[in-house]
Amino acid sequence: MGSKEGSRKKISSIDLAQKIDECTFESTFFKKEKNNSYGHFSSVIKEIKDGEGGTSHLVKIRPPLFYLNGVLSNISRLLSSTGSRKILDNKRWSLREEEYLRNINPDFEIDDTIHDNAIMMEKIDGKVAYDILTSDEKSKDEKVSTIKKISEGLKDIHKKDLYHGEPNTQNCLINDDGEIYWIDFEIEYHEDLSLLEKKAKDLEQMLLSMMGAFEEEKEIGFDDEELIDLILESYGDQDVISYFLNNAHVPFFAPYRIYQLAFSSAYRFYQVQISLLKYLNSWESEI
Repeated sequence: MGSKEGSRKKISSIDLAQKIDECTFESTFFKKEKNNSYGHFSSVIKEIKDGEGGTSHLVKIRPPLFYLNGVLSNISRLLSSTGSRKILDNKRWSLREEEYLRNINPDFEIDDTIHDNAIMMEKIDGKVAYDILTSDEKSKDEKVSTIKKISEGLKDIHKKDLYHGEPNTQNCLINDDGEIYWIDFEIEYHEDLSLLEKKAKDLEQMLLSMMGAFEEEKEIGFDDEELIDLILESYGDQDVISYFLNNAHVPFFAPYRIYQLAFSSAYRFYQVQISLLKYLNSWESEI
C-alpha cells in the first residue's frame, strides 16, 4: 500500500482534531461541499498529511446529524427490501471498517481510536470504479476489463467468508496496476440471513450497480442479458450464483436503491430491473 511503518504517528493530533472539528461544527447545513456531502448530514472524508510533503491519510468522520441520515437510510432500505441496514453505533461501525479492511488488505493502515466518530486510514491512490465506467476517455475494452476486475474483486471478498453490504461502483477503487480496493464497510445484513444469502445479495447489488452505470443498453457493445452473463462469469462462484438466480428479489418500488446503487437515471434503473426479471425468467424456463 506504500505507507511506511508507523507513519501515522507523525500526524499532528492538533491537525487531526481540527479536521474533525471542521466537519463537526463548521459546515452549514444543506450547503453542498466539494466532497458531495451536505453539511452535517453525511459522513465526510478529509485528507491529512504527516508533515510537509508527507504520506497522505484519510479521516472519515460521522458528524452528529449522521445518525438521522442513518435512520432515514434504514427506513428506505426496509421499503426497498434490501435485507441490510446502516450501522448507527459509531464504535460498531469503526470496528467493522477496521476488521474488513484489515482482512481484505492485511497491510492496510487504519486507526479507529482517534475519535469517537472518526477513523483514519491510509489514502488509496486509485480511481472510483463508477468514474471509470462512465468516463468518455475510457475505451469499451477498458470498461469491460473494469467490469471483470470488479466482479473478481467481490469474489475475493467472498472467498474469505466476508461480505461487503453495499458493493456498488462508488465503493470500489482501482489503482493504476488494476488492483481492487473496496471501501465503506458501514452496512450490515440482517442477522437472520445466512452467509450464502448475504453473498448473493452482494452479488445482486454489484450486478445492478454496474449495469446502471451505463446510461443506455449496449453502450459498451453488450445488451443487458449479455452484460449479466459477463458479470456472473467473471464473478464465478457457482454456489452464490445459483442461489442468486433462484432467490433474487427485484423490488420495483425502490427509490432509495436508485441512489444506493449509483444509477445514472431512474429510467435506466427500471430498465435494468426489467432486464433482470427477464433474465431470471428465461433462466428458470431452461431448468
